[in-house]
Amino acid sequence: MDLPEAARTRIATEEIAWLTTVTDSGAPAPNPVWFVPDGDDLLVFAQPGSVKSRNIAARPRVTLHFETRDPAGSDVVVLHGSATLEHGVKGSAQAGYLTKYAALMEQIEFTVDDLDTGYDTRIRITPKRARVGL
Repeated sequence: MDLPEAARTRIATEEIAWLTTVTDSGAPAPNPVWFVPDGDDLLVFAQPGSVKSRNIAARPRVTLHFETRDPAGSDVVVLHGSATLEHGVKGSAQAGYLTKYAALMEQIEFTVDDLDTGYDTRIRITPKRARVGL
């Protein structure tokens, strides 16, 4: 899909997004995630046995949204789409990932080895629909 400019701007400037998956009982399960764009797709790295990975494996429909900065909510961006899992992928090899998150990784004492060995499931989110603004 051709993402709206407001969505592209948020993707380019935000460090954290909220990825919502669906549990076995049908409940939404939002989690903050780090992400990088790959064309119109967004890539997230997760632990292979994480709840979000298990939810996506069973139910690939997801939403991804950003915190609003405007008290009136006019800058809301919600992406609806599907997600796929790729196992055994090193986050350090993903273009732009270390550049974007090096400072945060250092701040929380999270190493490249921690990323590559513990978070080696790449989640590819393909937006199908975007909601921008109220």
